Amino acid sequence: MALTLDTEDTRQRIHDLVWSGFHHDADVEWMITDEYLDPDELTSDDRAWVKAETARACAAKHAAEAEWPAQTEYDRLETAFAQLREEKIIALHRAGNTLADGQDDVREAWRAAGRDASGIVGCCFYHAQDLERAVRTGRLHLAFSGGLIPEIARREANTVAVGQRIAALLQGIGFVVHWSGNIDERIEVDLGQWRKRGPSA
Repeated sequence: MALTLDTEDTRQRIHDLVWSGFHHDADVEWMITDEYLDPDELTSDDRAWVKAETARACAAKHAAEAEWPAQTEYDRLETAFAQLREEKIIALHRAGNTLADGQDDVREAWRAAGRDASGIVGCCFYHAQDLERAVRTGRLHLAFSGGLIPEIARREANTVAVGQRIAALLQGIGFVVHWSGNIDERIEVDLGQWRKRGPSA
């Protein structure tokens, strides 16, 4: 089989997409061939390799899922996020690809909720690059903010309070949390490993 693609790099990308748990099995192959790689440069051998490697990765994950506990690390994380939402803190999974994307998603959620009338007091999110790192290392970095408050001192104080609440919630459900208390630093959560069941599971 004559391949033009970088097999190690592409295999890692397939692994990250499959094991993130956010994509249907059927979507991963085209995400690789049509988005991650240049479809115009792929040979028939390249496409056959991607198809086989994707099927192998999906099968391996499904086999692993059968051995997972009923509640995984992701499920516990979502429990914390759900509680944050109850407390009027926007909490988003996989918000865009960068911090700026995530901030845009938060603003959109704030507008959709009714802006100031929503009573929202802050936000918490991680983006796709954070997710990729979590899949590989079991460590997740969370961005957070104390809301759209014009007064700098009040906004910073509220951001500290939001950060403390996020850290306390995560610690309360058993995660090891690293945060200095500095609002310019993100909260790092040691999940141990990233386990999220896929939508097709």
